[in-house]
Amino acid sequence: MSRASAPREVVLLQEALLVLRHGNTAPAIRLASQVLRAGGSPRVAEAAREVLAEAHFRAAINSPEPDERLKQLDEALQHTPEAPRLHFHRGVTLWRLGCLSQAVKEFDVTAKREPERPGLAYLRQLARLATGQSWQRDGMSPAEANTLRLVQGLLNGEPLSGLSSALRGPLLGKGPEMWQALIEMRTEPTAAPLDLLQTAAEKAGGDLVKRVIRYYWGVAAMRQGDNPDLARATWVGAQSAGLATPWLDQNLSRLLRGQVVELAQEGRWDDVVNRASRVPDVIEDRVLAETVGLAYYRLGYDAAQAGHWPTAVEHWRKAEEYISSRQLAQNLALAEEALENWVRAAEAWRDMVRRRPRKENHPEYLTDSQVAALWGHAADCYERANQPDEAVTCLKNAIKYAPDDAELRVKLVDALLAGERVEAAENELDRILEFDPQNVEALLRLGTLYEGSWNRDAMPIWRRVLAVDPQNREAREALAQGYVELVRPDTDRGWFAFLRYPSEKEKIKLIEEGLQELPEHPKLLLELGVLYRQAKKNRQARDALLRAYQATPTDVKIAGMVLHELLHVDAEEEAERLLPEVRQIQGLLPGFWLDQGRMVLDCELDEAWAVRFFDEAIALVEQPYVEETKASLLASIYETAYGEGAVKLAELYERRIRDEVPKSGAVEYVEAFRLYHEKHDQQKVQRLLRKAGQAARRANDAGMVELVESAEVLLSGPGLDLLKMLGTPGMEGLLENLLAGLDLDDEDEFDEYF
Repeated sequence: MSRASAPREVVLLQEALLVLRHGNTAPAIRLASQVLRAGGSPRVAEAAREVLAEAHFRAAINSPEPDERLKQLDEALQHTPEAPRLHFHRGVTLWRLGCLSQAVKEFDVTAKREPERPGLAYLRQLARLATGQSWQRDGMSPAEANTLRLVQGLLNGEPLSGLSSALRGPLLGKGPEMWQALIEMRTEPTAAPLDLLQTAAEKAGGDLVKRVIRYYWGVAAMRQGDNPDLARATWVGAQSAGLATPWLDQNLSRLLRGQVVELAQEGRWDDVVNRASRVPDVIEDRVLAETVGLAYYRLGYDAAQAGHWPTAVEHWRKAEEYISSRQLAQNLALAEEALENWVRAAEAWRDMVRRRPRKENHPEYLTDSQVAALWGHAADCYERANQPDEAVTCLKNAIKYAPDDAELRVKLVDALLAGERVEAAENELDRILEFDPQNVEALLRLGTLYEGSWNRDAMPIWRRVLAVDPQNREAREALAQGYVELVRPDTDRGWFAFLRYPSEKEKIKLIEEGLQELPEHPKLLLELGVLYRQAKKNRQARDALLRAYQATPTDVKIAGMVLHELLHVDAEEEAERLLPEVRQIQGLLPGFWLDQGRMVLDCELDEAWAVRFFDEAIALVEQPYVEETKASLLASIYETAYGEGAVKLAELYERRIRDEVPKSGAVEYVEAFRLYHEKHDQQKVQRLLRKAGQAARRANDAGMVELVESAEVLLSGPGLDLLKMLGTPGMEGLLENLLAGLDLDDEDEFDEYF
C-alpha cells in the first residue's frame, strides 16, 4: 500500500516512527496519541501503544532528573505494562530516588519475565541486601557475589579481618581502592582516606561510580573537620554530574545549614544570603529556610530604617519565599505603600490579616474592628490602583466584622459605583439608610443616583440631607438646580413635572417656593430674574438680579450672568455701579470680560458695552497671573467681533492691532483669519500663519505664539473638517447636536469639552 493511499492513522504512525528515529520524542508521542484516540483497527492501536511506550522510554532515558524519568516510565507502562525492560529501569530509577523497597518489587517483576537480563541478578540481590532481606548467589558471577559479600560485611559492621579477606577475592570495578577506602571509613569513624578515593576515582571507568566516589570524597573531607568548602564543592560536583540521592541532598542541606546558622549567629546577614544563593536547590530544610528568610527580613529592616524602601521591598519579597509571618506581611505592605505599589501593598495587607492569631488570649490578637479596618485599608490600596472589583471584595470582608459601620458601607457604595455596579450600589445605600436614616453621605450618593435616572426625583433626598445638615453645600446646590430644572421645559424633569409647557406665572411661583426653602440662593434668584425679564417685568427682574449678586459677590459665574441680564432689562446704571465691584474679584481672567462682550454682541445689545468689556479684558494684561498679551487679546476680540457679525467693531480692533502691536504677528493673524472665512484659501492661510508665528517669536510675544500654534493645529487637524461642516448649508444644527447632554452649568465639563 502506498503512503498516499494508506489510512490517515497509518500515515500518522509512520510519521511518529520517523521522528522517533531522529530522537524527537515529544512529536512522536503527540502523533501516536492521535492515532490511539482515533480508535482505528486493533492492530494499528497496538502498534500505536508500542510507539508510545518506546517514545516515553526514550524520554525517560534522556532525562537527567529522576522524578521526570519515573514519570515517563510510568507513562510507558500504561501502554505496555508487561514489558520487563520498563520495570527494570523503573526499579533503577526508584533506587536513585531512595525508594529501595519499591525498587525490589520492580526487579522481582523483571526477574519473572526476563530472568536472564544483564545486570538484573546483581542489582536485584543488592537491593534486597540494602533493604535488610536475604540474598542469593544464583545467576551472579564470582566478582558480583564477592562484592555483595563485602557490602554485606560493611552494612553489618564486620571486623576488619573479615572484610580484608573479602578484598582478596574478585570484586567489581577496576581496583580495590574504593572498597579499601569504604572499609576504613566504616571501621574507623574518623578515617578520611582521600588518597585512596582519588586513586579510585582515577581508575573508575563508569560515570556512576565516579559520582559515588565523589560523594564519599565529600564525606571524607567533612571528617577532616576543617574542610567544609571542599566537601561542599565535591558534593555539588557529584550532584551536577547527575547523582541524585536523598542522602546527598540531606548532607548538602546539613552542611549549608551549619554554615548559615553560624553566620546568622554572628549577624552576618549578607553572608547568609550570599552563601544560600550558591545552592538554591537544597533549601528544603526547614531550619535552613527559616534562617535564610530571617536574613532577608533583617536586611530589609535595616534598609527600611535607612529609608531605602526599594531595597527593603526587594529583601522582604525574597524573605517571603522562605518564611511567612504576620510581621513580615505588615512590613512588606508598608514598604509597598511607600513605593506606591498599591496592588502589592493590598495583597500584603490581605496576607497580614489572614495570618492574624485567632485566640483571644494571644498578645497580638486583633479585635473585629481592627480586622475590619485592615480589610478597609486593603480596599483603599485597590482603589488607588483603580481595581474596584478587588476593593469591593475587601470591603465586603470588612463589613463581615463591622456590619453596623456606615462609613465602611459608604466606601463599598463608592467602590461599586466605580465598577459601574449601580443597582448593587443603590441596594447598599438602602441598607445603610435602614439602620441610619440620617446618614448624610449615603443620602448624598442616593440623591446623585436619582438625578441620573429619568424616572426618579432627587429633590426629596436633598431635603432629607438639609433636614440633618442645613448648610450642606452639595445638597443646597442640587436642590436649587432641581427647582431650576422644573421651570425649564428643555429638561426631562420640567416636562415630567407638569406634563405640559408651564406658564410664566407657574415658573415664577416654583422658583419663589424654592427661595422659601433656600432663602437668597443666588442660582434661584438669578433664575427668577431671568423669568421676570422674560415676563417683561424689568423692575422685578432687576431687583432679583441684584439680590443674586449680593448673595455671592465673588462668584464669577453669577456676577457675569447678572451683568449681562441687567443690560437686558434696561438697568445699565445698576450694571455701571456693579462694574468696579466685579473688577475687584480676585483672580478674574480676561476670558471673563471677553465672554461678556461676546454675549453683548450675540444678543445685539449696545456695542458700547462690548467695547467696555473688551477694554476691561485688555486692562488685565498687566496682572502677573495673566498669560494673554495685549496683541493676543486684541486678536481674540477681533475674532469675536467678526464671528458675531459686528463688522465695524472688527474693523476698529483691526486698526488698533495695526497701530498698537504691528510687529507682534497679530496683523498677519487677523489677515489669515479673514482670508480663511472669506475665501477658504487654506494654503495662503497657512503661509500667513507661519509669518504670524515668526513675527510673534521675534517679538517674544508668548500670547500670540500660543494663539498662532492653536490655529495651526486646528487648521491641520480634524477640527478643520468640523468647521467646514458647520459652514455648510443644512448643517446649522450640528453644533447643537454635539452639545446635547452637556451640562453648561458645569464649568469643568464645559472647559474639558472645548
